[in-house]
Amino acid sequence: MGIMRLMDMNTTEWQQFAPYIDTLCIPISSFSLQEKQLNRLQAQRVEQITKRFEKKLMGRVLLLPPISYVGKDSSVFLSYLNEVMTDLSQLSFHYLILVIDGQYKYIEEVDLTHLSFMDSVVHMVPTIEAELDEAAKEEMIDQEIMKLYNKTLKIWQTNI
Repeated sequence: MGIMRLMDMNTTEWQQFAPYIDTLCIPISSFSLQEKQLNRLQAQRVEQITKRFEKKLMGRVLLLPPISYVGKDSSVFLSYLNEVMTDLSQLSFHYLILVIDGQYKYIEEVDLTHLSFMDSVVHMVPTIEAELDEAAKEEMIDQEIMKLYNKTLKIWQTNI
């Protein structure tokens, strides 16, 4: 079975696997370009977690391209995000998983019950300190993947 990442699939693969995919995963991450200094550490963490999460549940989860917002007005971003989620909820998928970085903590409070999904998960990835050694970072990432995995299994089991 191939990787279930929208940007890496061709039409033939999609047609083969589409009947089995019932869960959409959207990474939502931030980055900064202040004074032309690129900081996308949190975006990289969210990307690592979502790619490994998708691989763990390959065949049932479709990883969509990440969404980023660099503006200061959260209401503008929430309006856009709500439109995206509403459109996606009309596409015959049953579950939605949002994986967000700490910059978007306010998304955890968003009411998703108006969407046509059977259930949804919002999982916030805490900031992983740059000073940690690679083994500690890797352990934190593994812990976040397991938390997300368990949350996903719970909504699947609850809605059988």
